[in-house]
Amino acid sequence: MDETAQVLSDAVALLRRAGIRLPSGSLDAWDLTLPDGRQLPTRVRASRRPPTPTILTRLLAQPDPVRRLLVVTPRATAHLRTLATNGEVDVIAVNQDLLVFAGERYDVTEAASPTATPTPGAWGRKPWVRWALARALLLSDTAQTQHRLAELLSVSQQAVSLALKQLQAVRRTEHGWFADSPEALLAEYLAGYPGPGGVVTYWYGLDPVIAQATAAVEFCAQKGISVLVSGDPAADVYAPWRLPTRAMLYTDRFVDLSAAGFSAATEAEHTLAVQVPADPTLWRTAEISEPALLADPLITAADVLRAGGPDAAEAAKHVLATIRHKVTL
Repeated sequence: MDETAQVLSDAVALLRRAGIRLPSGSLDAWDLTLPDGRQLPTRVRASRRPPTPTILTRLLAQPDPVRRLLVVTPRATAHLRTLATNGEVDVIAVNQDLLVFAGERYDVTEAASPTATPTPGAWGRKPWVRWALARALLLSDTAQTQHRLAELLSVSQQAVSLALKQLQAVRRTEHGWFADSPEALLAEYLAGYPGPGGVVTYWYGLDPVIAQATAAVEFCAQKGISVLVSGDPAADVYAPWRLPTRAMLYTDRFVDLSAAGFSAATEAEHTLAVQVPADPTLWRTAEISEPALLADPLITAADVLRAGGPDAAEAAKHVLATIRHKVTL
């Protein structure tokens, strides 16, 4: 998880500890419910470092009549604290357990839970198209034209052309592009892809993991939320190998699963994780694989590894094995 994603995920965990709900919203627009029931629509600006006074002035010069500016950062400077106290901005400073909304500070009453260590990485725009192309070529059983790849990923042919030039293990023929060496392309992808990014919320349920995933998917469908199943439940479909221990879902926006019978949980104790990804290509490459509603095998295998366990590596290997026979030269 990159630094921005970690800051945002830590911020969501801090909201929970303060009794503030996040029932809906996207990565950059959070619809919060304060402890007294008030609704607070915000526009989120996350930063790995406290924004400077110049940046804050620029952000405040772009007012939104509906959404308040919410700055999410590891720590708040004196200037940012002053703006928050005056009600000009809202602030979540994750390393300081600081939450200020509409000029009011909210106390964090629950004990902090362990958080993952941020993974070092480049700060900036991620080449999602390049990694999605690698997945698409590994998952396809025939060569793909540049036009078809652009259509599949809902991007321009120019974006596809640029991304293909950055992949080392692909080749073009008269029939289109394919993985010149599937093993090399897979290794290139696994070495470079940092995960979908975004924000993760954690939940706990009492039912078996597959049943939890099913219930969560049905709840999302009722709410009109797009969802993909990944991790152990998806691996159990692609290549059954181990007893599922944790479920992983991707959704296109935040969802409050407490209404579906789940309880908020920590990263260490959860049975179901729900991630709003920054990578916009997950749904596109999922369409290549069957059945519907599952993240593609490459995303699934990575999530199985992330879930951990003594047999995680072997389970992920079995998932990846399902795609290799599909790649023909």
